[in-house]
Amino acid sequence: MARRKEHDVQVDPFTAGEPTLPWDEPSVFRGLFDGSKPEACAFGDGPYDGPTKMRDGYDAPSADGGDGDSWRGSSPRPSEARERKRRAREERTSARRAAKDAPKDKRGPSRLGKVVRVIIIFAVLVNLLPVLVFGLGSLFSDLMSETDYTESIEHETPSHDGHAPTSGVDMDSLDEDELACVQICDAYLQAIASEQSPERAAIIGALDQIMVQATGYTCEELGIDANDYADWTLSNFSYQIDSCYAQTDEGTADLYLFAWGPNLTGLHATLRQNVRTYIAGLDVGKEGALRPLTENEQAHVRELFTEALENAEMGSESFLGFQLTFEDGTWVLDLDRAQYQLGFPLGY
Repeated sequence: MARRKEHDVQVDPFTAGEPTLPWDEPSVFRGLFDGSKPEACAFGDGPYDGPTKMRDGYDAPSADGGDGDSWRGSSPRPSEARERKRRAREERTSARRAAKDAPKDKRGPSRLGKVVRVIIIFAVLVNLLPVLVFGLGSLFSDLMSETDYTESIEHETPSHDGHAPTSGVDMDSLDEDELACVQICDAYLQAIASEQSPERAAIIGALDQIMVQATGYTCEELGIDANDYADWTLSNFSYQIDSCYAQTDEGTADLYLFAWGPNLTGLHATLRQNVRTYIAGLDVGKEGALRPLTENEQAHVRELFTEALENAEMGSESFLGFQLTFEDGTWVLDLDRAQYQLGFPLGY
């Protein structure tokens, strides 16, 4: 249906009939398939004579909305709509020009803001620069290194013979009281290897108790020499005094040291397992009425014991703390605490 820009007759879309479209004309396709010349377009050049609505009292709703009663008014004329669009376009253009021509605030940040910004940048650089330098140095060192190695910390493990207590503590930094405490503790640690030391007795008692709980036999009944075990434990024990702090006003002092020795916890577990398994395979009677072991059986137990000592893990480290008190003008070591602390590396 042809479109007209201006048509003063309003068409009711609800009652208008169906228009006749160009392709609905019976002669529109004539000549397309039979070679004859097709007729001109159905509309031709003549005026539009399609269906139109007869003028009546119906007024279509206004195109621009309006109030709730706008449906009763008449629709705006096309010239009025164009005028409104033109005015709206001019208003938008004027607003854009006004915004473009408005003076810009060319003032920069305040002086205080600049100072604060400089302080923040300086603080960031001070904190990050050392980290960056250290990281780049480490990276460069790794790239330049041609050998792979495992970094390890090796402690000096002085022995009892000729041990100097100053190997792990700065003697020049100690005052008179702290130096006296170091000498007292070192003398005590040297004395634990003696035959009469309570620490040696505790080592022997701990092994005897372990064997009785595991097999029902004492070390002597199993053919094990507990004194040799104590010698082995103490000969592999070493220590290093690390620091000492004396509070003379309070009359107390604290001394700290590193101690190294065999992993006796693992050794005792191995002995319990191996010896108990062997005894369980023998016909030794019931608990409380065990028969004595033969020499061959004791010899086999000693072999199991020796094998466990040879395979024991060495170098187990402990960090111990001793306490001293100032009594009657001299420093006295708290022996109960010291013996309790030594129970960890000595296995009792």
